[in-house]
Amino acid sequence: MKFKSLEDKLELYYDKLQNPSKIIDNWAIIDLIAYNKLKKTTLIAINEISNSLTDRIITTESKNNYIIIKYSPNFIATKVIDTEYDYLLKDWDLIGIDRDVLYKDKVNKLMTNKEIIKFLGFKLNKKAIKDLEYFG
Repeated sequence: MKFKSLEDKLELYYDKLQNPSKIIDNWAIIDLIAYNKLKKTTLIAINEISNSLTDRIITTESKNNYIIIKYSPNFIATKVIDTEYDYLLKDWDLIGIDRDVLYKDKVNKLMTNKEIIKFLGFKLNKKAIKDLEYFG
């Protein structure tokens, strides 16, 4: 889906947040197409997990792509890229927004790395399972 401007993309996200086509627990799924593509993906490696005070970035690989997951208590976004250099060029896909934070000003408990992977519906091969256990 091509957008003329950032405003177009934000307007689409706002509309989907107001009337989400899918809700999982307290998460409104904003980009259902990207979410469904992730559910069909098998991860072969989890390369790095970096934590900061406000968010977590998980760098993974599938057979054909690199997948970067950005998680905060407010949202989950992903980038599916072909090369590492595309990280700078490609926009994030907003997968979900926590409706409790947005509407009720209530912060739920932070998801673990395993819960994030499960929420996004990834399948894991044996190496990716070991990587996930290593990173905790």
